[in-house]
Amino acid sequence: MFSFLIGCGPVGIASPTKGAKAMANETILIVDDDLDTLKLVGVMLQRQGYRIMAADTGPKALAMIKEEKPDLILLDIMMPEMDGFEVARRLNTDPHTADIPILMFTAKSQVDDKLAGFDAGADDYLTKPAHPAELVARVKKLLRQPRDTDALRSTGALSNSWSIGVIGAKGGLGASTIALNLGILLHQESKEDVVIADLRPGQGTIGLELGHQALTGLASLLAMGHNRINAQAIEENLVSYLPGLRVLLASFDPAEIEHNTDVKTLETIARQIRQFGRYVVFDLGASLQPATKKILPLCNEIIIVVDGYPNTVKISKALIEYLMQHGIGQGLMSAVLVNRTRSDVQLTWQDIQSRLGIPIATVIPPVPEIAYRAQKHEKPLVLLQPHGMVTSQLERLVRQQLEKSR
Repeated sequence: MFSFLIGCGPVGIASPTKGAKAMANETILIVDDDLDTLKLVGVMLQRQGYRIMAADTGPKALAMIKEEKPDLILLDIMMPEMDGFEVARRLNTDPHTADIPILMFTAKSQVDDKLAGFDAGADDYLTKPAHPAELVARVKKLLRQPRDTDALRSTGALSNSWSIGVIGAKGGLGASTIALNLGILLHQESKEDVVIADLRPGQGTIGLELGHQALTGLASLLAMGHNRINAQAIEENLVSYLPGLRVLLASFDPAEIEHNTDVKTLETIARQIRQFGRYVVFDLGASLQPATKKILPLCNEIIIVVDGYPNTVKISKALIEYLMQHGIGQGLMSAVLVNRTRSDVQLTWQDIQSRLGIPIATVIPPVPEIAYRAQKHEKPLVLLQPHGMVTSQLERLVRQQLEKSR
Protein backbone atom coordinates (compact mmCIF):
# COMPACT_ATOMS: atom_id res chain seq x y z
CA MET A 1 0.00 0.00 0.00
CA PHE A 2 1.28 3.43 -0.94
CA SER A 3 1.15 5.71 2.10
CA PHE A 4 1.29 9.35 1.03
CA LEU A 5 2.96 12.18 2.94
CA ILE A 6 3.89 15.54 1.46
CA GLY A 7 6.92 17.40 2.72
CA CYS A 8 7.34 15.11 5.70
CA GLY A 9 9.94 12.63 4.54
CA PRO A 10 9.78 9.21 2.92
CA VAL A 11 6.48 7.75 1.94
CA GLY A 12 5.73 4.14 2.72
CA ILE A 13 7.50 1.48 0.66
CA ALA A 14 5.39 -0.82 -1.43
CA SER A 15 6.61 -4.29 -2.19
CA PRO A 16 8.03 -4.51 -5.71
CA THR A 17 5.72 -6.11 -8.19
CA LYS A 18 6.60 -9.53 -9.48
CA GLY A 19 9.54 -9.36 -11.82
CA ALA A 20 10.57 -5.82 -10.81
CA LYS A 21 14.16 -5.34 -9.65
CA ALA A 22 14.64 -3.77 -6.25
CA MET A 23 17.15 -0.93 -6.57
CA ALA A 24 18.81 -1.34 -3.15
CA ASN A 25 16.26 1.15 -1.78
CA GLU A 26 17.63 4.06 -3.82
CA THR A 27 15.66 7.14 -2.81
CA ILE A 28 13.83 9.37 -5.26
CA LEU A 29 12.36 12.72 -4.25
CA ILE A 30 9.32 13.72 -6.33
CA VAL A 31 8.60 17.45 -6.30
CA ASP A 32 5.25 18.42 -7.83
CA ASP A 33 2.29 20.52 -6.70
CA ASP A 34 -0.14 18.15 -8.47
CA LEU A 35 -1.21 15.53 -5.93
CA ASP A 36 -2.35 13.06 -8.58
CA THR A 37 1.09 13.15 -10.18
CA LEU A 38 2.75 12.61 -6.82
CA LYS A 39 0.57 9.61 -6.08
CA LEU A 40 0.67 7.96 -9.51
CA VAL A 41 4.38 8.45 -10.14
CA GLY A 42 5.16 7.51 -6.56
CA VAL A 43 3.28 4.23 -6.82
CA MET A 44 4.88 3.40 -10.16
CA LEU A 45 8.42 3.99 -8.91
CA GLN A 46 7.76 2.17 -5.64
CA ARG A 47 6.78 -0.86 -7.64
CA GLN A 48 10.21 -0.70 -9.23
CA GLY A 49 11.73 -1.00 -5.77
CA TYR A 50 12.61 2.65 -5.17
CA ARG A 51 12.12 4.44 -1.90
CA ILE A 52 9.97 7.55 -2.42
CA MET A 53 9.92 10.98 -0.80
CA ALA A 54 7.45 13.68 -1.87
CA ALA A 55 7.11 17.46 -1.66
CA ASP A 56 4.53 19.75 -3.21
CA THR A 57 6.59 22.98 -3.14
CA GLY A 58 10.18 23.96 -3.81
CA PRO A 59 10.91 25.22 -0.26
CA LYS A 60 9.57 21.97 1.23
CA ALA A 61 11.79 19.99 -1.14
CA LEU A 62 14.90 21.97 -0.19
CA ALA A 63 14.13 21.52 3.51
CA MET A 64 13.69 17.78 3.06
CA ILE A 65 16.95 17.46 1.14
CA LYS A 66 18.80 19.09 4.04
CA GLU A 67 17.45 16.36 6.30
CA GLU A 68 18.00 13.46 3.90
CA LYS A 69 19.82 13.52 0.59
CA PRO A 70 17.98 11.58 -2.15
CA ASP A 71 19.69 9.67 -4.94
CA LEU A 72 17.62 11.41 -7.64
CA ILE A 73 15.10 14.24 -7.87
CA LEU A 74 12.06 14.21 -10.14
CA LEU A 75 11.22 17.90 -10.47
CA ASP A 76 8.23 19.78 -11.84
CA ILE A 77 8.65 23.34 -13.12
CA MET A 78 5.33 25.11 -12.54
CA MET A 79 4.89 25.29 -8.76
CA PRO A 80 3.83 27.98 -6.28
CA GLU A 81 6.37 29.81 -4.09
CA MET A 82 9.40 28.65 -6.09
CA ASP A 83 9.50 27.14 -9.58
CA GLY A 84 11.54 24.12 -10.59
CA PHE A 85 14.18 26.21 -12.35
CA GLU A 86 15.01 27.99 -9.09
CA VAL A 87 15.05 24.72 -7.13
CA ALA A 88 17.52 23.24 -9.63
CA ARG A 89 19.73 26.33 -9.50
CA ARG A 90 19.90 26.22 -5.71
CA LEU A 91 20.75 22.54 -5.68
CA ASN A 92 23.49 23.03 -8.25
CA THR A 93 25.10 25.92 -6.40
CA ASP A 94 25.32 24.00 -3.12
CA PRO A 95 28.36 21.67 -3.06
CA HIS A 96 26.46 19.25 -0.82
CA THR A 97 23.66 18.73 -3.35
CA ALA A 98 25.27 19.51 -6.71
CA ASP A 99 25.90 15.81 -7.39
CA ILE A 100 22.21 14.82 -7.13
CA PRO A 101 20.86 14.04 -10.63
CA ILE A 102 17.74 16.01 -11.59
CA LEU A 103 15.08 14.83 -14.01
CA MET A 104 12.68 17.64 -14.89
CA PHE A 105 9.24 16.11 -15.40
CA THR A 106 6.83 18.79 -16.56
CA ALA A 107 4.04 19.77 -18.91
CA LYS A 108 6.14 22.62 -20.33
CA SER A 109 7.17 21.33 -23.71
CA GLN A 110 8.61 24.32 -25.58
CA VAL A 111 12.24 24.24 -26.68
CA ASP A 112 12.95 27.39 -24.63
CA ASP A 113 11.62 25.64 -21.53
CA LYS A 114 13.91 22.68 -22.08
CA LEU A 115 16.91 24.92 -22.64
CA ALA A 116 16.06 26.83 -19.48
CA GLY A 117 15.83 23.54 -17.60
CA PHE A 118 19.24 22.37 -18.72
CA ASP A 119 20.69 25.81 -18.05
CA ALA A 120 19.34 25.64 -14.48
CA GLY A 121 21.14 22.33 -13.99
CA ALA A 122 18.77 19.54 -15.03
CA ASP A 123 20.40 16.33 -16.23
CA ASP A 124 17.38 15.20 -18.25
CA TYR A 125 14.01 16.62 -19.30
CA LEU A 126 10.81 14.64 -19.84
CA THR A 127 7.47 16.11 -20.91
CA LYS A 128 4.15 15.08 -19.34
CA PRO A 129 2.32 12.91 -20.09
CA ALA A 130 5.00 10.26 -20.55
CA HIS A 131 4.77 6.50 -20.93
CA PRO A 132 5.64 4.83 -17.60
CA ALA A 133 8.27 2.67 -19.27
CA GLU A 134 10.06 5.77 -20.61
CA LEU A 135 10.00 7.48 -17.22
CA VAL A 136 11.45 4.41 -15.51
CA ALA A 137 14.12 4.10 -18.21
CA ARG A 138 15.18 7.74 -17.75
CA VAL A 139 15.32 7.27 -13.97
CA LYS A 140 17.46 4.13 -14.27
CA LYS A 141 19.83 5.82 -16.70
CA LEU A 142 20.39 8.81 -14.42
CA LEU A 143 20.97 6.59 -11.41
CA ARG A 144 23.51 4.48 -13.30
CA GLN A 145 25.67 7.31 -14.57
CA PRO A 146 27.79 9.56 -12.32
CA ARG A 147 26.97 13.24 -12.54
CA ASP A 148 29.44 15.35 -14.52
CA THR A 149 30.64 17.50 -11.63
CA ASP A 150 33.68 18.61 -13.63
CA ALA A 151 31.36 20.24 -16.14
CA LEU A 152 29.48 21.90 -13.31
CA ARG A 153 32.72 23.31 -11.94
CA SER A 154 33.67 24.69 -15.33
CA THR A 155 30.47 26.73 -15.35
CA GLY A 156 30.83 27.80 -11.76
CA ALA A 157 27.82 25.71 -10.71
CA LEU A 158 29.78 23.62 -8.20
CA SER A 159 31.79 25.43 -5.59
CA ASN A 160 32.87 24.98 -2.00
CA SER A 161 32.88 28.72 -1.38
CA TRP A 162 30.80 30.48 1.25
CA SER A 163 29.08 33.37 -0.48
CA ILE A 164 27.69 36.43 1.30
CA GLY A 165 25.45 38.98 -0.38
CA VAL A 166 25.44 42.48 1.12
CA ILE A 167 22.54 44.74 0.17
CA GLY A 168 21.35 48.08 1.52
CA ALA A 169 17.67 48.69 2.10
CA LYS A 170 18.22 52.06 0.44
CA GLY A 171 21.11 54.22 -0.69
CA GLY A 172 23.52 55.96 1.65
CA LEU A 173 23.71 53.28 4.34
CA GLY A 174 27.26 52.15 3.61
CA ALA A 175 26.56 48.68 2.19
CA SER A 176 29.70 48.82 0.03
CA THR A 177 31.84 49.84 3.01
CA ILE A 178 30.41 46.94 5.02
CA ALA A 179 31.07 44.51 2.14
CA LEU A 180 34.67 45.69 1.71
CA ASN A 181 35.62 45.63 5.39
CA LEU A 182 33.81 42.34 5.95
CA GLY A 183 35.83 40.76 3.13
CA ILE A 184 39.12 42.03 4.55
CA LEU A 185 38.37 40.69 8.03
CA LEU A 186 37.22 37.34 6.63
CA HIS A 187 40.59 37.04 4.94
CA GLN A 188 42.50 38.02 8.07
CA GLU A 189 40.58 35.72 10.39
CA SER A 190 40.23 32.66 8.13
CA LYS A 191 43.63 32.83 6.41
CA GLU A 192 41.75 31.63 3.32
CA ASP A 193 41.41 33.10 -0.17
CA VAL A 194 38.69 35.75 -0.30
CA VAL A 195 37.09 37.57 -3.22
CA ILE A 196 35.10 40.80 -2.92
CA ALA A 197 32.95 41.44 -6.00
CA ASP A 198 31.42 44.85 -6.71
CA LEU A 199 28.49 43.91 -8.94
CA ARG A 200 27.09 47.41 -9.52
CA PRO A 201 27.80 48.62 -13.05
CA GLY A 202 28.34 52.37 -13.13
CA GLN A 203 27.85 52.67 -9.36
CA GLY A 204 31.03 51.12 -7.98
CA THR A 205 32.66 52.66 -4.92
CA ILE A 206 34.91 49.91 -3.56
CA GLY A 207 37.69 50.87 -5.98
CA LEU A 208 37.51 54.44 -4.72
CA GLU A 209 37.80 53.28 -1.11
CA LEU A 210 40.90 51.28 -2.02
CA GLY A 211 42.47 54.05 -4.10
CA HIS A 212 42.55 51.97 -7.29
CA GLN A 213 42.65 53.77 -10.62
CA ALA A 214 41.79 50.78 -12.84
CA LEU A 215 38.07 50.20 -12.29
CA THR A 216 37.32 48.28 -15.48
CA GLY A 217 37.08 44.69 -14.21
CA LEU A 218 33.31 44.35 -14.10
CA ALA A 219 32.80 46.42 -17.25
CA SER A 220 35.27 44.24 -19.18
CA LEU A 221 33.41 41.08 -18.22
CA LEU A 222 30.02 42.58 -19.06
CA ALA A 223 31.32 43.57 -22.48
CA MET A 224 32.16 39.92 -23.17
CA GLY A 225 28.63 38.63 -22.69
CA HIS A 226 27.69 35.56 -20.66
CA ASN A 227 28.62 33.01 -23.34
CA ARG A 228 32.29 34.02 -23.35
CA ILE A 229 32.88 34.31 -19.62
CA ASN A 230 35.04 31.54 -18.20
CA ALA A 231 37.50 31.04 -15.35
CA GLN A 232 40.36 32.64 -17.30
CA ALA A 233 38.30 35.76 -18.01
CA ILE A 234 37.41 36.11 -14.34
CA GLU A 235 41.03 35.58 -13.30
CA GLU A 236 42.27 38.30 -15.65
CA ASN A 237 39.87 40.87 -14.23
CA LEU A 238 40.46 40.32 -10.52
CA VAL A 239 42.69 42.83 -8.76
CA SER A 240 44.99 41.65 -5.96
CA TYR A 241 44.71 43.88 -2.88
CA LEU A 242 46.43 41.69 -0.31
CA PRO A 243 47.98 38.23 -0.74
CA GLY A 244 44.98 35.92 -0.89
CA LEU A 245 42.48 38.78 -1.18
CA ARG A 246 41.25 39.81 -4.62
CA VAL A 247 38.63 42.28 -5.75
CA LEU A 248 36.43 42.66 -8.81
CA LEU A 249 36.07 46.41 -9.23
CA ALA A 250 33.21 48.34 -10.80
CA SER A 251 33.39 51.81 -12.30
CA PHE A 252 31.37 54.81 -11.15
CA ASP A 253 30.92 55.97 -14.76
CA PRO A 254 27.16 56.66 -15.18
CA ALA A 255 27.35 55.48 -18.79
CA GLU A 256 27.83 51.92 -17.54
CA ILE A 257 24.63 51.82 -15.48
CA GLU A 258 22.79 50.51 -18.54
CA HIS A 259 24.58 47.18 -17.97
CA ASN A 260 22.40 46.70 -14.87
CA THR A 261 19.85 45.10 -17.18
CA ASP A 262 22.31 42.44 -18.39
CA VAL A 263 21.00 39.99 -15.84
CA LYS A 264 22.35 36.85 -17.49
CA THR A 265 25.94 38.08 -17.64
CA LEU A 266 25.90 39.41 -14.06
CA GLU A 267 24.53 36.08 -12.86
CA THR A 268 27.21 34.20 -14.81
CA ILE A 269 29.94 36.39 -13.28
CA ALA A 270 28.57 35.70 -9.80
CA ARG A 271 28.49 31.95 -10.42
CA GLN A 272 31.97 31.81 -11.90
CA ILE A 273 33.71 34.01 -9.38
CA ARG A 274 32.94 31.66 -6.51
CA GLN A 275 35.67 29.35 -7.79
CA PHE A 276 38.34 31.83 -6.69
CA GLY A 277 37.74 32.16 -2.97
CA ARG A 278 36.76 30.12 0.03
CA TYR A 279 34.76 33.20 0.96
CA VAL A 280 33.12 35.50 -1.57
CA VAL A 281 31.42 38.79 -0.67
CA PHE A 282 29.02 40.28 -3.21
CA ASP A 283 28.43 44.03 -3.00
CA LEU A 284 24.89 44.35 -4.37
CA GLY A 285 24.34 48.01 -3.54
CA ALA A 286 21.07 49.65 -2.58
CA SER A 287 17.72 47.89 -2.86
CA LEU A 288 16.86 45.47 -5.65
CA GLN A 289 18.65 45.78 -8.99
CA PRO A 290 17.52 43.69 -12.01
CA ALA A 291 20.10 40.96 -11.35
CA THR A 292 19.74 40.82 -7.57
CA LYS A 293 17.01 38.17 -7.64
CA LYS A 294 19.35 35.89 -9.58
CA ILE A 295 22.44 36.53 -7.48
CA LEU A 296 20.97 36.35 -3.97
CA PRO A 297 19.94 32.66 -4.36
CA LEU A 298 23.64 31.89 -4.94
CA CYS A 299 24.44 33.21 -1.46
CA ASN A 300 24.78 31.21 1.73
CA GLU A 301 24.09 34.36 3.73
CA ILE A 302 22.30 37.62 2.94
CA ILE A 303 23.14 40.72 4.97
CA ILE A 304 20.68 43.60 4.94
CA VAL A 305 22.27 46.93 5.92
CA VAL A 306 19.89 49.23 7.82
CA ASP A 307 19.97 52.30 10.03
CA GLY A 308 17.83 53.24 13.02
CA TYR A 309 15.35 55.57 11.33
CA PRO A 310 11.70 54.42 11.15
CA ASN A 311 11.32 54.88 7.39
CA THR A 312 14.49 52.90 6.68
CA VAL A 313 13.15 50.07 8.82
CA LYS A 314 9.86 50.14 6.88
CA ILE A 315 11.75 49.95 3.57
CA SER A 316 13.93 47.16 4.92
CA LYS A 317 10.89 45.19 6.08
CA ALA A 318 9.32 45.51 2.64
CA LEU A 319 12.54 44.26 1.02
CA ILE A 320 12.75 41.26 3.35
CA GLU A 321 9.11 40.33 2.76
CA TYR A 322 9.53 40.64 -1.00
CA LEU A 323 12.54 38.31 -0.99
CA MET A 324 10.77 35.74 1.14
CA GLN A 325 7.68 35.84 -1.07
CA HIS A 326 9.95 34.90 -3.97
CA GLY A 327 11.54 32.04 -2.07
CA ILE A 328 14.80 33.89 -1.43
CA GLY A 329 16.68 34.09 1.85
CA GLN A 330 14.44 32.10 4.18
CA GLY A 331 16.57 31.52 7.27
CA LEU A 332 19.61 33.08 5.59
CA MET A 333 19.07 36.77 6.29
CA SER A 334 20.50 38.92 9.07
CA ALA A 335 20.93 42.67 9.42
CA VAL A 336 23.82 45.00 10.16
CA LEU A 337 22.62 48.12 11.95
CA VAL A 338 24.66 51.21 11.07
CA ASN A 339 24.12 53.91 13.68
CA ARG A 340 24.60 57.27 11.99
CA THR A 341 23.71 59.33 15.05
CA ARG A 342 23.52 58.87 18.81
CA SER A 343 21.30 56.07 20.01
CA ASP A 344 18.74 58.20 21.88
CA VAL A 345 17.38 59.71 18.66
CA GLN A 346 16.75 56.50 16.77
CA LEU A 347 15.06 53.14 17.24
CA THR A 348 16.78 50.61 19.49
CA TRP A 349 18.34 47.55 17.91
CA GLN A 350 15.86 45.35 19.80
CA ASP A 351 12.94 47.28 18.32
CA ILE A 352 14.46 47.10 14.82
CA GLN A 353 15.07 43.37 15.14
CA SER A 354 11.48 42.82 16.24
CA ARG A 355 10.10 44.87 13.34
CA LEU A 356 12.29 43.22 10.69
CA GLY A 357 11.81 39.67 11.88
CA ILE A 358 15.47 38.80 11.26
CA PRO A 359 18.40 38.92 13.69
CA ILE A 360 20.63 41.96 14.06
CA ALA A 361 24.08 40.42 13.58
CA THR A 362 26.05 43.44 14.75
CA VAL A 363 25.74 47.18 15.38
CA ILE A 364 28.18 49.69 13.86
CA PRO A 365 28.71 52.81 16.00
CA PRO A 366 28.71 56.32 14.49
CA VAL A 367 32.30 57.23 13.55
CA PRO A 368 32.07 60.06 10.98
CA GLU A 369 35.60 61.34 11.62
CA ILE A 370 37.16 57.92 11.10
CA ALA A 371 35.04 57.32 7.99
CA TYR A 372 36.28 60.61 6.56
CA ARG A 373 39.90 59.72 7.31
CA ALA A 374 39.44 56.31 5.69
CA GLN A 375 38.25 57.93 2.46
CA LYS A 376 40.89 60.66 2.55
CA HIS A 377 43.73 58.16 2.99
CA GLU A 378 42.06 55.54 0.73
CA LYS A 379 42.40 52.93 3.43
CA PRO A 380 39.57 50.67 4.67
CA LEU A 381 38.31 51.31 8.20
CA VAL A 382 39.46 47.97 9.60
CA LEU A 383 43.01 48.60 8.39
CA LEU A 384 43.03 52.23 9.47
CA GLN A 385 41.91 51.30 12.99
CA PRO A 386 42.49 47.56 13.46
CA HIS A 387 41.57 47.80 17.14
CA GLY A 388 38.77 50.35 16.81
CA MET A 389 35.08 50.02 17.64
CA VAL A 390 33.99 49.43 14.03
CA THR A 391 36.55 46.67 13.60
CA SER A 392 35.46 45.06 16.85
CA GLN A 393 31.80 45.04 15.81
CA LEU A 394 32.55 43.68 12.34
CA GLU A 395 34.70 40.95 13.87
CA ARG A 396 31.54 39.70 15.59
CA LEU A 397 29.92 39.34 12.18
CA VAL A 398 32.99 37.59 10.80
CA ARG A 399 33.05 35.08 13.65
CA GLN A 400 29.40 34.26 12.98
CA GLN A 401 30.14 33.65 9.29
CA LEU A 402 33.18 31.49 10.01
CA GLU A 403 31.16 29.38 12.43
CA LYS A 404 28.29 28.92 9.98
CA SER A 405 30.58 28.03 7.10
CA ARG A 406 32.43 25.23 8.91
